[in-house]
Amino acid sequence: MGNTIKRMFREICDELGIKCTLLSKGWILMLEKGNVTRFFAGYKSALNDHALGMVLDDKYALYDVLKEKNLPVSEYNIVYGERVKEEYAIGCNNFNYVKNYFYEHNQDIVLKPNDGTCGREVYRVRDLNTLEYLYNKLTKKYFSINMGPFYHIVNEYRFVIYNGVSRIAYKKNKPVVYGDGISSVRDLLIKFNKRYFKNRLNDSKYDRVLSYGKEFEYNWKFNLSQGAIASRITDLDLYSRLEKIAVASAKEIGLSFGSVDIIVTEDNQELILEMNSGVMLENYIEQFSEGYSKAKELYKDVIEEVFRAD
Repeated sequence: MGNTIKRMFREICDELGIKCTLLSKGWILMLEKGNVTRFFAGYKSALNDHALGMVLDDKYALYDVLKEKNLPVSEYNIVYGERVKEEYAIGCNNFNYVKNYFYEHNQDIVLKPNDGTCGREVYRVRDLNTLEYLYNKLTKKYFSINMGPFYHIVNEYRFVIYNGVSRIAYKKNKPVVYGDGISSVRDLLIKFNKRYFKNRLNDSKYDRVLSYGKEFEYNWKFNLSQGAIASRITDLDLYSRLEKIAVASAKEIGLSFGSVDIIVTEDNQELILEMNSGVMLENYIEQFSEGYSKAKELYKDVIEEVFRAD
């Protein structure tokens, strides 16, 4: 949990007469009022039950649930390493299974940890040697991983849902810049997201100047923790459609407080990419003028409800 959120929680708790103690190297916030104690673990609150939290943390499990609920969701398939011999893993615990899927999906798929966060170790794979290398690497490191088709995403959107209402929403813009014939790639990226890029571009490859209109994609992923930025959703019709998907999906699975990420693809699919019971708002606070006040208002409502819960 970032320092901004910790400070915000202390402010809220002071206003509400709640004792706030930071524990476990900053991972746990213990809140006490009277004889009642409540916890925030990382970005997760007590408003969602533990079983639902486990579903949301497991990408394949969430995909299976949303598919069963007939909600529009991007495809995930679970994969195990050969060391996993249990009956449930049979057929999904060998490289041939992954290789066949790779060829069935135009030799362009994504591999990632099944319980990963923040875009870490998420790989787009387009050749067989890389596929085999990553399969062996990831299945040795993780109990399970997953694979899915690579979607040509136009944009990704996040909706923060609280008790059936979308309280915060924004568009994620991946770190892509376009040449002006004068500026270096480094200068363009720093202009795009100074906070992220100002100390990250020492390689000489960022010295080159792009011709006018030429595209440079730093990262194909839309993670705010990897250089993407948040912006307002200006297309109101799109906003309305995606908000309905986000609110409906949260209602269907009983998510009281969490976020829903939705992608829009080049072929106009609108699909749930993931849902989270942990709500991370540092980048939103940083990138929107009203970010701090809106985030504080939301977290204050959540903390008050946590103490009303039986």
